[in-house]
Amino acid sequence: MSSTLGLSGRKLRIAVLGSTYPRTPEDHQVPWLRESVNRIARRGHAVTVIAPAFEGSRDHIIDGVPVKRFRYGPAALEVLTHGEGAPAKLAKNPLLKLLAVNYILAGIWATWRICVRERIEVLHVHWPFPHGVMAFLPKWLNGVRIVGTCHSAEIAMASKSKLATAVLARCLQAADVNTANSSHTARLVREISGEVAHVLPYGATIKIKPASYSSEPFLLFSGRLIARKGVCYLLEAMPRIVESHPIKLIITGDGPERLPLAAQVEKLGLSRWVEFAGFVTNERLSELFRTCTVYVHPAIYDDRGDTEGLGVVLIEALLNRKPVVASNVGGIVDVIKDQDTGLLVPEKDAQALASAVLRLLDDPIEASRLGARGHAYASEFFDWDRITDELERLYLGTLEHSATGKNAPPPKVPVTA
Repeated sequence: MSSTLGLSGRKLRIAVLGSTYPRTPEDHQVPWLRESVNRIARRGHAVTVIAPAFEGSRDHIIDGVPVKRFRYGPAALEVLTHGEGAPAKLAKNPLLKLLAVNYILAGIWATWRICVRERIEVLHVHWPFPHGVMAFLPKWLNGVRIVGTCHSAEIAMASKSKLATAVLARCLQAADVNTANSSHTARLVREISGEVAHVLPYGATIKIKPASYSSEPFLLFSGRLIARKGVCYLLEAMPRIVESHPIKLIITGDGPERLPLAAQVEKLGLSRWVEFAGFVTNERLSELFRTCTVYVHPAIYDDRGDTEGLGVVLIEALLNRKPVVASNVGGIVDVIKDQDTGLLVPEKDAQALASAVLRLLDDPIEASRLGARGHAYASEFFDWDRITDELERLYLGTLEHSATGKNAPPPKVPVTA
């Protein structure tokens, strides 16, 4: 175990900036970011979260960590973030783009003011487009060191405009260190900016208990119901699956695709086989992962070119020793190694999805082997202690290195047992 004050024994003053953070202790938004923040805070560092307001929300505290909300418009209009995310909202309602300038200006002012008041040493910027712009003043005027983290969604959003891509590239170049949630995202960072991004994933956010199986077998999908999750292709595969195996599909989560997906279920005559569970508690989600027969994740590249940056739910399935079928896109390949930690299929291919699921249902021994291999891999590579150690090293490295050492791997800091 690490010491109370982390790897170096030094208490750092850190601010974490992003578009989304839980609004209440019960909020299910970005659980991986919440877990990362909490783990750094538990090591004795002073952590402040900076995030936009949602419908007029004010500053508050979650898990003992202060969350500073910046206002960028009338309460009724502060809806750019949370839920399905800004890219999807902007695509559906271009008028919201008028708020984007206010959002950026308000974020610039709030971030600089908070960094000065809290004497922040390291500012960790998630989704550097557009939030990297908000880091310029603290860096230039106050010498705050900047860590940028890309999740791929911001890259897809910026790719629609040469100006936006140039702004993102500048934000990445201005950071002292960049990280990415997967090798896929790191490659995109390099292509856009020429910068090297350290691959730093996330771990599970649900409680992992000994694996078991439900008395009634079922397939599981968990995530926001948005286009890039590809759930419509899983539904398209279900008639062939249930023809051979009468097995239920449970879908957790909600989003703008919920109604179209429900209509598809009706059209395909799958009402008795598909359950939309909506948002569920962490305890219920943990139980579903623990007892499902196969976890299926049919992600795709959507119309904006966005796809799964990593897929934390895949990690949670593996840690529960479950066999996984997933699409061969984005950061998924960092989690699912075909024929080793799960099965990969081409995106948007319902027949391939059905064949892979049936293969696992027909061969429990193979399913068990994949689950065991996946568990071993996820337990090592997606271990939260390892991830937090590396993040802390990056924070320390930005403070210990001159600008000429930017993006060079920080020296390893001995871990206190």
